[in-house]
Amino acid sequence: MRILEINGQEFESIEGFYKSIEPCLKEGKCPWGQNLDSLDEIVSYNFNYSENKENDVNRIIWIDFQKSKNEITDKRGIKSMIQIIEEIFNSNTAIEFIKK
Repeated sequence: MRILEINGQEFESIEGFYKSIEPCLKEGKCPWGQNLDSLDEIVSYNFNYSENKENDVNRIIWIDFQKSKNEITDKRGIKSMIQIIEEIFNSNTAIEFIKK
């Protein structure tokens, strides 16, 4: 089991968020385009593009989630980027998403 820990204290923008999760993209040929579509695909693969299931992310912990929610106010249509990211993280039932 791998745990992805996102620390909202470490970034203030959507670009900073994307950079903060890059270290978890270690195995396989990952098509990381630093956008929501790429994030959705990566989450569907448990952050693992290899055959080794031990590399699957099974839990995402977002520390200072409320800070990120307050600071990242970019929108895509009528939804905020944070709302969309929450939906993406919650879309994979194999990954537990915890907001702190």
